[in-house]
Amino acid sequence: MDSNAMGRLTFRPLTEAWKGEATDFTPLIANQLDSLGEVIGVNLASYGESEVPSAGGRRIDIVASVDDGTELVIENQYGRADHDHLTRGLAYAVARRARGLVVVAEEHRDEFRAVAQYLNELAEHDPERGIAVWLVEARAVRIGESPWAPLFTAVVEPNSFTARVEQTKQAQAARSLDELYALVEDQDTRDAIRHMVERWTGLGHRRRLASNHVVLEARGPATGGVRAVVALFVDGRVLVPFNAYAGVNTGVPIDELTTDDFRRSADALFGFAGTEKSAKTVPGWLTTSRVNELLRFCEQVAAAYERALVQRDE
Repeated sequence: MDSNAMGRLTFRPLTEAWKGEATDFTPLIANQLDSLGEVIGVNLASYGESEVPSAGGRRIDIVASVDDGTELVIENQYGRADHDHLTRGLAYAVARRARGLVVVAEEHRDEFRAVAQYLNELAEHDPERGIAVWLVEARAVRIGESPWAPLFTAVVEPNSFTARVEQTKQAQAARSLDELYALVEDQDTRDAIRHMVERWTGLGHRRRLASNHVVLEARGPATGGVRAVVALFVDGRVLVPFNAYAGVNTGVPIDELTTDDFRRSADALFGFAGTEKSAKTVPGWLTTSRVNELLRFCEQVAAAYERALVQRDE
């Protein structure tokens, strides 16, 4: 290969990379909240809840957790942002007492930018009741024939939100496993999380700490060389990222983890309905009595990742 060759950077509308707004792009954002967080200057938890039920039978695209334990509501749409998504997002944020609203679209109108700036000015004067607003524009980008990736650009953002969150985070966020364990109210759940982390890392795998959960990771075909296996939350919930197994984050699906048989066995273990793409169990699911079966599931995922690595390198 010519060492002086340079890949061509290509930008396209979101629909060329992800056909469905609700079926493809919303789950992608929910599983790449850390990337969106970098753009808006807020350290978001690794995973968000998508298609969250709200009053009136509508659903919020994504609810994300900030490091201080509060929430951001995220609304996304293809094309130019419209009144419906902005006003609906604000209504959701007010109903959930969220700290802020993020509207992701391919283009934002000047009048919407003015409204967002006005709301941010009000929030400056009353941080406890105001709602911070970010307007983010998104495009699909790739180099050569690489998988598509979302490119986010913040076009409107509040001035002091990040500083306030950072102050709270320094006071409250877990910075070590011991601090995370201290956030777990139930003793059996605390023991279960500790046993899972110790046994997982004892097998030579990795873990990644977040504000209210720990992500168990394993070697796999991805840019960074590791992929998420499951996430363990302080309230005893376990998140199983079926989207990640299917390659939403990396563009590399793991075939063994997308079969009907695998999904049926996972649903039976975790109590899922078979339709969730980034699925969380009920609170309190993780107990010491379930550690062994959860560990077997995680080892199955890690082994599939490893085999996919071997196949890729052959």
